[in-house]
Amino acid sequence: MSPFTFDSFDDRQIEAFKRAFATAEPFPHIVLDNVIADDPAALDATFPPPEWTGWKRFRDDYQVGKMFCQDLAVIPEPWSSMLRELNEPKFLGFLESISGVDKLIPDPYLEGGGLHASGPAGILAPHTDFHIYVRLDVYRQLNVLIYLNDGWTEDDGGCLELYAPDEDEPRVTVVPTFGRCVIFRTDDRSIHGFSKPVQTTDRLRRSLALYYYTSTESEGYSGDTTTYWRQHGELGGAKRVRLATYRGLLFGARALASLAHRTNPNLGSRRRPT
Repeated sequence: MSPFTFDSFDDRQIEAFKRAFATAEPFPHIVLDNVIADDPAALDATFPPPEWTGWKRFRDDYQVGKMFCQDLAVIPEPWSSMLRELNEPKFLGFLESISGVDKLIPDPYLEGGGLHASGPAGILAPHTDFHIYVRLDVYRQLNVLIYLNDGWTEDDGGCLELYAPDEDEPRVTVVPTFGRCVIFRTDDRSIHGFSKPVQTTDRLRRSLALYYYTSTESEGYSGDTTTYWRQHGELGGAKRVRLATYRGLLFGARALASLAHRTNPNLGSRRRPT
């Protein structure tokens, strides 16, 4: 029996979700609650602790305190089965119905996805994701995040933030409480992250993360192979000079990638996706 409740939504609800997704600001997204039917306490006991040897850790200042595991052969039950179910045709059809993106392709390698956990003081700096997935030669279209934190509140920090381009304050803040699912369109304008650190000292901010692709490029420019960080913290001296150089080089790389996209004769009118 599935631990998820996605099958419980009827056609009328799915149609309402589709409208809400398409009109959401600052970019297409939807937040669904209670998508996990299983008892939070029972699942809590099975989630890997910080000392689990399967965790990999980021060492950069953009993802302080973040741990992840994308290897289904290592991820314990029931989490490996849950991740597999979210890559099966039934869930793909659900995503297609809500998002309007057809012919979605899951990632068997869970590149960048799988189990996520952030410890005390953990952050994920606001960013836009890579669009071109070189390993499979496909194009990223949707992110799905399912949170696993029973009783989490905004005061616990680590809340997902959705930003409009060129705005410093988030338009939307999502508390990552248990069973809450966020589905959003990802491209070079869908800025997201959690800039306010995790405040808890005795628990992790935990989630499932999955990304979905299409075999054809978006008609409008949606990004390249790079994750673009939008906040960099306070730096001084030589680090500030290096950061300025880094940002200039990224700007140039993005301009070239955008020009290449517009030059491609197979991409139609070059309109941005709606």
